[in-house]
Amino acid sequence: MKGYLLLEDRTIYEGSCFGALEPTCGELVFNTSMTGYQEILTDPSYWRQNVVLTFPEIGVYGTNNKSTESLNGHASGMIVRHLTPCPDHRLSTADFDGFLKERGIPLISGIDTRTLTVKIRESGPQKSIIAPHTLPKEEAARILAQHPSMEGANLAPEVSCSQAAVHGDGKWNIGLIDYGVKNSIIKELVKRDCTVTQLPWNTSFEQIQAFDFDGFMLSNGPGDPAAVPGVRETILQCQQHRPTMAICLGYQLLALALGAETYKLPFGHRGGNHPVKDVRTNRVFITSHNHGFAVRPETFKEKQVELTHTSLFDGSLEGYRLKDRPVFGVQFHPEAGPGPSDAHTLFDQFITMLEDTHAKR
Repeated sequence: MKGYLLLEDRTIYEGSCFGALEPTCGELVFNTSMTGYQEILTDPSYWRQNVVLTFPEIGVYGTNNKSTESLNGHASGMIVRHLTPCPDHRLSTADFDGFLKERGIPLISGIDTRTLTVKIRESGPQKSIIAPHTLPKEEAARILAQHPSMEGANLAPEVSCSQAAVHGDGKWNIGLIDYGVKNSIIKELVKRDCTVTQLPWNTSFEQIQAFDFDGFMLSNGPGDPAAVPGVRETILQCQQHRPTMAICLGYQLLALALGAETYKLPFGHRGGNHPVKDVRTNRVFITSHNHGFAVRPETFKEKQVELTHTSLFDGSLEGYRLKDRPVFGVQFHPEAGPGPSDAHTLFDQFITMLEDTHAKR
């Protein structure tokens, strides 16, 4: 079916619609990964976003039952140059179009994604709507005008679990506060002999204390970190009592709890090819990114903060740690899913913190 992508500034791109055929709004962002479209669509961090894929040929290897980051689709929609009609891979169980329909996600193909990416890079993200040709463009514009902005949006309640869930049966008892967690984070912890208890985003510290956790993981998630209410005191209490690792939105929320400020990036970091430097060792990691907000390093009020990682693309802060206790966070995704595994060692560092702390107790 023919369709179109309408932007907030009234720019229109014509193409062909696949997957779900309902009009869908989302913040327009781009991702530079060559593979991983299935993981991207099921990553809760993409909630309420229409994702432009810069790699031109999508759907080549179909979809499978293992490469999902959550049970449901979370990206609002996807924009591609060309959707392969005949996927071929030994692990493929369904084509991409069927995968999209099952999860209610629209895709529009035939778009000049390189031109669209340059537009986002130069003008910043804006609201967008993917719609079938049967929807009048003026009606689509009316629907789009009512769609809320990403700035000021607390999306954690929309993607977090509603009740506690336990994964694995290992030595280390980890409390994972779920702001929109990816399956890959849980898998990396379970592989390292952890029992992971996944908790709703607004679980109080009084409730958390009853579990007697060995350490905490603050997860990734979507939305504006400054808009997430009532979590900073809980995070402060957690990191004062046990080793804590924070990723993406969790990293931003931990920074806010430590007195820092966050801000919206001009066009975000999204892709599997972002170089990040550990400023302590000068070692460079190629990492997976998915964030539209960042932390202002000069605003930390906690005196024990040490800045540890920076982006080699734009110099923005990508990691920090506390010098007086076993707490650290990174803006990028060490679990990948999709992306390179360079930073998997950060999970090993977290386990070392657990071991060292346990030995002193």
